[in-house]
Amino acid sequence: MLSPSSRRIRGRYGLVACGVVVGLIWAQSAWAQSTAQIPLQFDFMNPGARSLGMGGAFVGGADDASAAYANPAGLTQIMTKEFSVEGRFRSVDTTFLRGGRVSGVVTGVGADVIAGPSYGTDRDRHTSPAFLSLVMPVGHVTVAAYRHEAVGIENSFFSEGPFERATFGGVTDDNNRDLPLGGTRKMAIANYGGAIGVRLSDRLAFGGGLSLYTFHLDSDFARFSFQSNIFSPVDRNAITATAVQSGDDVSWGANAGVLWTVSPKVAVGAQFRRGPRFGFTQEDRVPINDLDLVRSGKFKVPDVLGAGVQWRASSSLRVLADYDWVRYGQLKEDFITIQSLSTGRQAQLFIDDGHEVHGGVEYLVLTLAKPLALRAGVWVDPDHAVRYEPTAANDSVDVLLSATLPGGKTLTHYTFGAGVALSNRSELNAGIDVSSRSTYLTASGVIRF
Repeated sequence: MLSPSSRRIRGRYGLVACGVVVGLIWAQSAWAQSTAQIPLQFDFMNPGARSLGMGGAFVGGADDASAAYANPAGLTQIMTKEFSVEGRFRSVDTTFLRGGRVSGVVTGVGADVIAGPSYGTDRDRHTSPAFLSLVMPVGHVTVAAYRHEAVGIENSFFSEGPFERATFGGVTDDNNRDLPLGGTRKMAIANYGGAIGVRLSDRLAFGGGLSLYTFHLDSDFARFSFQSNIFSPVDRNAITATAVQSGDDVSWGANAGVLWTVSPKVAVGAQFRRGPRFGFTQEDRVPINDLDLVRSGKFKVPDVLGAGVQWRASSSLRVLADYDWVRYGQLKEDFITIQSLSTGRQAQLFIDDGHEVHGGVEYLVLTLAKPLALRAGVWVDPDHAVRYEPTAANDSVDVLLSATLPGGKTLTHYTFGAGVALSNRSELNAGIDVSSRSTYLTASGVIRF
């Protein structure tokens, strides 16, 4: 038998459609940070196995087909027609609030046996042709056409409902539990682009590009009840509310870059990439209250501003460093805000822009029959997960949302790679990027003609 306060808190959360508290949850990029509950992984690393092996530092180098995306001014460094293809594997682990107790004292009754929040892990594994390109130099101008997979994720989670202490009608007790919540989210963003690089002088080049992005979002969430009371197991056949997010849209994006050869040993570059904006809808349904609410908004792919430098220490060794400002804060409106309106606490949700630092080296082994390139790098991916900051009241809603959206942590990625020139017309490259929560494996091939 439920206590009055238990019945009240169950009724209150029954009115909150599933996407409201946890549907807003998204995460890390690497595309890569994570939040609790249903994660949304972004990957804004440059395409290309060569750049990945050098810690993603490429704005100041940009000397292969992936320059069309990373810094189109670098296309002018390509002297022959070429076709390239890259395949990439990604594995990303993201935590979500699975259960436990977020406040109060464990009662030891039924499922209430874990002190503190209990977190689970979603592992998203994805393999795809990440980048395809065709580059054609014509005099002082080089043009490129490409396809790039910007986002490709599939996440799922199930929260059994954490226990908590709450106060209603002046009565405070520990016999309260959030309703269980489960869901899946699929998102795919592909970029079909064209870019042109123009050599203005022997030392200065400029480039720009235009891209058509496609967007697909398909997410389903459901709230559940319990088999008998709040201490009993979840009844997955008793759905109390549902939420669906959906979107199929196309939109334009653009990028521009500059590359300045300061001296035979030093080059600097800069680039700006404007992300597209897509329409999506969210439908929340609570059958017991005849609630059917449909809201529309925009999903903004963050803009990116970057700068880089390349130093050729010798004919065999080059060192690169990049800085990238990724404007993750643009995601709050509307994607995060719409999903949190029913909590009344959307002002307490924050997502920081990412200020990434990349560094890498490449060493050419020229004594072999087929020249071999060895690469290594490191880059810092600062925390840019959605986090909840409590109000001054620090009430039960604050405590629950703080545990649900605790934010992420800064990740350090270590990268390694290698490449071999099979002939004057072909080469192969491979790379790996590893952090405490993610692994990226990539391989690419180039044919020149």
